[in-house]
Amino acid sequence: MIPSPLALLIRLATIATVLLSLALPVSAATKNDQAVWIEAWGHAAPARGESQDSAKRRALIDALVNAGLQGGATIRGYTFMDKSNIVADRALMLAKGRVMRHKILSSNFDGNLWQVRVQALVGPVPAGYCGSKRSLVISAHAPTYRMSPHVPAFTLPMAQEVYKDMLYTIERNPATRLERVMASTGRESSTVRASGMDYNSLTRGTAPSSVPGDHVLRVTFNGDVALQNGMQTVVLNIDIDMRESNGNIRTHRIQRAAPVPKNTTLHGLTLRTRTTTEALLLRGVGDEFNQVLSALGCEPPAARVDYASNTLSVPVGARHGITRGALAVLEDPNDSFGLLEITKLENNRAVLRPLDPTRSASSFAGRLVYFMEAGL
Repeated sequence: MIPSPLALLIRLATIATVLLSLALPVSAATKNDQAVWIEAWGHAAPARGESQDSAKRRALIDALVNAGLQGGATIRGYTFMDKSNIVADRALMLAKGRVMRHKILSSNFDGNLWQVRVQALVGPVPAGYCGSKRSLVISAHAPTYRMSPHVPAFTLPMAQEVYKDMLYTIERNPATRLERVMASTGRESSTVRASGMDYNSLTRGTAPSSVPGDHVLRVTFNGDVALQNGMQTVVLNIDIDMRESNGNIRTHRIQRAAPVPKNTTLHGLTLRTRTTTEALLLRGVGDEFNQVLSALGCEPPAARVDYASNTLSVPVGARHGITRGALAVLEDPNDSFGLLEITKLENNRAVLRPLDPTRSASSFAGRLVYFMEAGL
């Protein structure tokens, strides 16, 4: 039986939500008695020219969507009418249960149809859980320092040490990897430098420019002296700009303030010393920057689709944390058919194909997609 257009739209509209939590661990669910194991079937008929592997993957997705629906997802559809003609069907889904883990019980092909049976653990997603396996490859520009002549002389070298510590933080964070540091002048070196090298060389901008798919970090240190509560105060603003591979720019400001130190015994008794000022300006800077990196690492990889020679591709690949079992989802809530599978995964590139065999490849050109691990 051929499903109605609205039924098909509803099914495809649920896929992206189900994919959001396929990689969640069992431990996240067993803490809550609402998590249950559900068996579900999925079906898919190969389209003309479609590989058996692709059709089987669609059947698995269909089974996972069915499991999510049985676990408590609620569907509500509505239709726009214009002069007795259906203009568009839409579907809203409230996901009360999500697929947290699954295993394939059986799969078979009868010559016309793939049938896949799965057992899935469906339950609520814990608040604040990060299930992403993203790997941010970062190319950092040499920092910019804008220091007022009124700030203490130690402020600039202190800021330089802060930047070096930020580079080390990138190396230590499991979600990020430092690839290179670039000269702010835009001049490039022919010498390729690997991460983990001497950071004194890194901060002189000896490495080449970023490559497509990398995140580009720019850090600006602004130091000034202002009057706060009747006291001369050093104000340090650390502006962090992160240009993502999809062209978006994320910004974050770390702001610290401390009294201007004085070299007198009286001011030493009131803790207005260089040591105290430095401690206040540095307090928690590393932790806050690390939290910024971790927050970005919890978001799925994203990129714009390139269409050339009848092939769809994105400039992100295995080195950015994408696996062969991921699916690309259009960042467009009004496009329920915007799903693509990975047909070829390279280190810096992924070749894509629409999951809907009737969807033209050219319709995805220039569109923004994000990747969700489907465990396929």
